[in-house]
Amino acid sequence: MDPLFSQTVVRPPDTLDRIRRALIGSLHVNLSEEDLAYETKLDETVGLDSVAVLEFVAALEQEFGITFAPEMLTIEVVRDLSRLASYIDELLARSDIREP
Repeated sequence: MDPLFSQTVVRPPDTLDRIRRALIGSLHVNLSEEDLAYETKLDETVGLDSVAVLEFVAALEQEFGITFAPEMLTIEVVRDLSRLASYIDELLARSDIREP
């Protein structure tokens, strides 16, 4: 087996798409979903500040039906799309929430 594939994270295909839509919708940024690559750091692309982070997190909680743990409400987590997607997938798996 190719070692590259053994480290691949299995994620529902639409988690990242839903995160992108929540970001664009909650912050009203003039970007397309394609402008937000998996490796994107949101504070560099969108200029996240503390108010924007709270609005974005609220939109994510509503979109996914989850609640962020207070210790995860940091710019380090929210700015990194891949880390954010992994955290959301972990919450969904632990709580057995299914998308609408």
